[in-house]
Amino acid sequence: MKNKRNDFKEQNTQLSKRSFYVSACAVLACAAVLGTAYFQTQKTDNTGHKVAEQPAATIAGESAIHKNWKADAQGIGKADSEQASTTMNADDLAKKKEKAAKKNVEVKANQEKKKTDTKNTSKATMMSANHKSFNEEKGLTWPVKGDVLMKFSQSNNIYFKTLAQYKSNPAIEISADEGTKVIASAAGTVTEISKDDITGTMVTTDIGSNYKVTYGQLTNLKVKKGDEVKEGQLLGNVAAPTKYFSEEGSNLFFQVKENGKAVDPLLLLN
Repeated sequence: MKNKRNDFKEQNTQLSKRSFYVSACAVLACAAVLGTAYFQTQKTDNTGHKVAEQPAATIAGESAIHKNWKADAQGIGKADSEQASTTMNADDLAKKKEKAAKKNVEVKANQEKKKTDTKNTSKATMMSANHKSFNEEKGLTWPVKGDVLMKFSQSNNIYFKTLAQYKSNPAIEISADEGTKVIASAAGTVTEISKDDITGTMVTTDIGSNYKVTYGQLTNLKVKKGDEVKEGQLLGNVAAPTKYFSEEGSNLFFQVKENGKAVDPLLLLN
């Protein structure tokens, strides 16, 4: 009876050990299942979808592609900016060229107009002078009333008091008070207005037939170059004498030229 109890006790002990081992295996199996589930959960996105793993080479390739796209985008933006700048510069340059060309055309047009006006004036003056003829028999009217201070001379026999020397004289000097009116000795065209240290301000007129008359030491001129004057028309007034005639006093310098050569005005004055 005692042996039977011992056998029963031994059988219970073996059954307990077997149950322990079975329980331990079950716990380990559950742990494995839970670990696998946790690992799978970490590989899903926020929406619960499973995210597939990508090889390292694929990730590196995508990174390189992303960098290239970024570089290309920057290059395209820079190229567009440069092209826009170039286009603007080209437009500005074209506008400047167009403006400069227009200005050049205007300048040339003005120059041509001035040339034409000058040519027409000269032509009109020449035509006017050519159509005039000086009547030598009628002669010249005295431009001022006064005595002849110094006569015409082609030799060195005229004494200039201010200069204290004898010299030739290509004109005559007619004594006249300062401010005396000076009139045109004959009808003609004013061809020149000039100034000289010796004879002061001068007016030259073309009276036709290759004759020109010059009136010197004038002031307060009433005519200008290109004017047509009539015989007896006021030209200006007698000015104060220049320093070369300070001793002689105020006077009118009166010169006549035929074909560019000075002649004695007294031979033509009436």
